[in-house]
Amino acid sequence: MNISIAGQHIEVTQELQTRVREKINTMIARYFDHATSAAVHFTKHAHNKLFLCDIVVHEGTGSNIVIKSDATSFDVNASFDEAAAKAERRLKKYKAKLKDRHNKIKLSEADVSAIKYIFKDHDELPDNEHSLPVTIAEQPVTISKLNVSDAIMRMELENLPAMMFKNAKTDRMNVVYQRADGNVAWVDSR
Repeated sequence: MNISIAGQHIEVTQELQTRVREKINTMIARYFDHATSAAVHFTKHAHNKLFLCDIVVHEGTGSNIVIKSDATSFDVNASFDEAAAKAERRLKKYKAKLKDRHNKIKLSEADVSAIKYIFKDHDELPDNEHSLPVTIAEQPVTISKLNVSDAIMRMELENLPAMMFKNAKTDRMNVVYQRADGNVAWVDSR
């Protein structure tokens, strides 16, 4: 598996790289036969001295499953350990489902193309109520055809607050999202 390790405002030592590679390889081997790549990115924030660790793993079976996690700490090793622990908890939660779904959810079933727009933070915009939000990025995305439980699984594995998907049973657009109370809500279009 190709593991990319990078740092921003931090030197990633050989010792840290070795530790990250060993932990990622061990963790992924428990859940996947053929993970294709992983990226671990460390950032040191100058203003509060916190280290942020982002982990992204592409599992590589054609199911288009991505596992994402992140964590912050005042220690770079602790930030990695917590991010890896979060990823492992999610993988453990869905282990049976992931093993069962390897050949059932194919990338070819992802049949709706869309554009994701990212807007500038509304707090940074002028106080003109008629002004439109400022678009800072546009990204092509594919909306997958999934059942509800698979959409929830993907939302949690990818560490997303919400996920839009085409319902495999009804062929309608649906959304699942994480509520403030910790529960997951499901919106089914009519």
